Amino acid sequence: MRETVIEVEELVKTYGNIRAVDGISFKVRQGDVFSFLGPNGAGKTTTVEILQCLRPLTSGKAYVMGLDVTKKEDAKKIKAAIGVMPQEFRGVERLTVLENVRLFAEIYGRGVDVKTLLEKLGLWEIRNKLFDKLSGGQKQRVGLASALVNDPEVLFLDEPTTGLDPTARREVWHILEDLKKEGKTIFLTTHYMEEAEALADYI
Repeated sequence: MRETVIEVEELVKTYGNIRAVDGISFKVRQGDVFSFLGPNGAGKTTTVEILQCLRPLTSGKAYVMGLDVTKKEDAKKIKAAIGVMPQEFRGVERLTVLENVRLFAEIYGRGVDVKTLLEKLGLWEIRNKLFDKLSGGQKQRVGLASALVNDPEVLFLDEPTTGLDPTARREVWHILEDLKKEGKTIFLTTHYMEEAEALADYI
């Protein structure tokens, strides 16, 4: 039986009288592609930021790889072991694809094989192209590369296909399929019901 990688119990996040996350519970097992579905404003990004140790919870429990997001030492370990692609990923516009990914690798302090990573994501041929000259799908792939520079066990993708055309969206799905085959656990937020359904069929 696959181990539980993410576990959330009665998670609540409030801002004054606003209840942004209202007592949700779920589990994600190793190697899953978990689609976290909900409309804009439903608390998806807030939940993801709690799991990434970027935002404190109000009540409940949350664990990533068995580590407690509320404990300082555990939070450091979680941050080092996860990959994150935020909603509306923005690279450095005046840097090339290669320079952007190398920059993220330096931030993580990992000696990643950038060429192999870019080849895997179909970016090596455009490695010298400036970020601001890329298409939407190419920019999303740079975001994925930046989230993978530390070879994470768990990958958090916040609405990674928003604004992409159907072809670019399927390119992202194909990459996720390959990552699943490598044993990565992927936590993906989306407000597209059809995407959540398609991912369940596609991957």
